[in-house]
Amino acid sequence: MQSRPARNPRQIVNLLLLLALLTGFAFAQEPADVATPNETPGATAQGSPTPMTSADAVPAEADAAVKAWLARPAASLDYLIGLDPAQLCRELPAIVVNPGPVPGTEVRVEDRIEHPSADPDVRRFTYAAVRPGNQLDVVEVVMQRSGGTWTPSYVGFLNQNQPTGVRAWLQTPAAGWVFVAFSLLVLLALLRPGSPIRRWLVAGMAAIKEHRRLVAVTLIGLYALFALGAYVGTTLPAECEQAVLDVINAAIGSVGATQAYGSGNVVRAAATTYFQNFGVVTTSVTFPLAALFGVPAYLFAAASFFTQGVPFGLLASGGPFYILLLLILLVLELTSYFLVVAGGGMLLATVVRRGAPGKFVRGFRKLLLMLPIAGVLLLVGAWYEALIIILGLA
Repeated sequence: MQSRPARNPRQIVNLLLLLALLTGFAFAQEPADVATPNETPGATAQGSPTPMTSADAVPAEADAAVKAWLARPAASLDYLIGLDPAQLCRELPAIVVNPGPVPGTEVRVEDRIEHPSADPDVRRFTYAAVRPGNQLDVVEVVMQRSGGTWTPSYVGFLNQNQPTGVRAWLQTPAAGWVFVAFSLLVLLALLRPGSPIRRWLVAGMAAIKEHRRLVAVTLIGLYALFALGAYVGTTLPAECEQAVLDVINAAIGSVGATQAYGSGNVVRAAATTYFQNFGVVTTSVTFPLAALFGVPAYLFAAASFFTQGVPFGLLASGGPFYILLLLILLVLELTSYFLVVAGGGMLLATVVRRGAPGKFVRGFRKLLLMLPIAGVLLLVGAWYEALIIILGLA
């Protein structure tokens, strides 16, 4: 029986970094709505498609970019972990932010449509595409002019990094008013003795007190992993800074945060942040994993929060005031996530105890009680994050 060759320490570090960045990007993503080939996304907002001219060479160059994208081979895992960290970071943005098509994807180059652009140095084309399994999609090519030469700046599936569905609605004034009303209702409920939220918070704190050792170990362990990720970030070469920025920008663009914070509207930014942090990360990801008797939540949180620590170590810098603001934000948000993970541990600990019927129901109730605590902390955190970033404090 042939033994596997041992991997050297550099390859192990590369593998951890690769898994960390991939996990972090997936954690921030949500499935995007897929346009059909019969649609011309962007034409309604920007006008009708621009007709082609026979003397125009840019469309043919866009066609060639699509064909090259289709022919691009997927980078193997062995190839990636064999690179040195600087080379790996140069490769990662193209792999994570704009991966190549699934084998079997077909693009109908003859169905090319050009859409108007407000920038004379940018031209945008879309193509009807079919993924394996006859799934309809649209491929986009963005051509950019620099020094009189047109080159493709983006080739990939349409809407990959654009907010859709609820995320797109969160960018509207109506969503802002709804979020303000919701925040005021929560505040009034917190101020009124005997309100349901206050009763839930008291019951949740009682559950935390009952399992204080488990909660303490969970928080200390996950904070330690986050700190370890931050330390790893400080050791990465300078080339990784741009790679991490590219991955983060793509991730926050896909959840609508780029548009929200770029608008300068605190309410819009806070609403987008709260939906992502509580509606997606806490309710849709962490809570279901915690409900599976806690173990999947602990495994996922360990990988995810180690990952999220890497950019902080690599990119975070500033004076004592900036660090203080950042630490307050981290405590609000990370504690919220960690308590829901700990709720999964409470569920498991309650179920494995001997005696007393209805153990699962009591354990699941403890997990549920972590949601109001996380929801309130993340609501405060969303407003705080929007204020310090838009007001330029962070």
